[in-house]
Amino acid sequence: MHYFNQAAGGLMPDRALHAITAHLQREQHAGPYAAAQQAQPQLEALYAQLAELLHCQPGDIALTTGNTHGWCAVVGALALQHGDRVLVAPGEWGGNYAMLLQLQDRTGCVLETMPCTPDGAIDLAALEATLDDRVRLIALTWVPAHGSTIYDAVAVGQLCARHRITYVVDAAQALGHIPVDVQALHCDALTAPGRKWLCGPRGTGLVYLKPGFAAQLQPMTVDHVSCPITAAGPALRHDARVLEQSESSIALKLGWLAALEEAAATGWPERFATISQRASQLRSALAAVPGVTLRHLPSAPADCAIVAFTVQGSTPAQIQQALLRHDIQVAASGRGFAPLDMQARGLDAVVRASVAWHTTPADITALLHAIKALSTQAAQASTAII
Repeated sequence: MHYFNQAAGGLMPDRALHAITAHLQREQHAGPYAAAQQAQPQLEALYAQLAELLHCQPGDIALTTGNTHGWCAVVGALALQHGDRVLVAPGEWGGNYAMLLQLQDRTGCVLETMPCTPDGAIDLAALEATLDDRVRLIALTWVPAHGSTIYDAVAVGQLCARHRITYVVDAAQALGHIPVDVQALHCDALTAPGRKWLCGPRGTGLVYLKPGFAAQLQPMTVDHVSCPITAAGPALRHDARVLEQSESSIALKLGWLAALEEAAATGWPERFATISQRASQLRSALAAVPGVTLRHLPSAPADCAIVAFTVQGSTPAQIQQALLRHDIQVAASGRGFAPLDMQARGLDAVVRASVAWHTTPADITALLHAIKALSTQAAQASTAII
């Protein structure tokens, strides 16, 4: 299989699979609670690995079951009120947008789209000119799921810091793909799953909370871990783990730790450099294929690991299925991935090819040969109908 679907989920290394099964066997023999106690040192190592990757402290991180879990836990815990303004970029992930629409209906907050320049970048000057004391949240999907754009999350964070606006970053398609430094981002919260460029299993994820930010949250769901019962009554935790739940899969967390340890041993800088190189190669090669149109905005960097395109005469779903017959996996991303941007650009769907650190020139060659053949077939079929 030539794998170009890292943006959906990475391929777990053997070491991660072995860590998961080994813990499940411990649960089978000793019971889940005794096995969990034995795994505590490894769980603390997981927090440490993630903290190092994000440039924060282990206590700033909560573990979740995935990006949607973490993002909704943070945003749903904000005390939004009638008339509060919530700003998002055009590339906002559809799942986040759906949650915000629910909050708009429930609280009366007002959902708005940030202004952008003609080339698709966030217009920081225009954005700053629209800010007032009613702006309570700026939520940014750093790398949109439908491809190619990487917003200037650092510049947006600096703006939010100047105006003391809550800033939440969805790093689902960024963490493990590009360097992430929460200190440079000036974000109050950042979320990501474990399953994409971090190559962990599904059912894993994280939330970073800036120190002190937890005190501003009103979690919709708590338990005895996030809100311990003391002699004086229940008391919410004051760190990121106020968003954690007691019931979770220890086995999946240990699998994620194993994947992170393997990545760290390879070297994150080396991974980032390889991803950048392969993405640039893929994008330039696809641009030269007749019948292929790259679907990225002019501001998109050439080395974004997500490459979106269409093939004349075929739908993205048809291309996806045809490539599978050649043992090549890509995604067909519909309008729900980024409804604001795709609707504005008149796109119903795109083919999404995303590279990983293990993508090889041979993988890219295989994809190009298959796309060329499919494009030629589509052109010939169109000519025959005419």
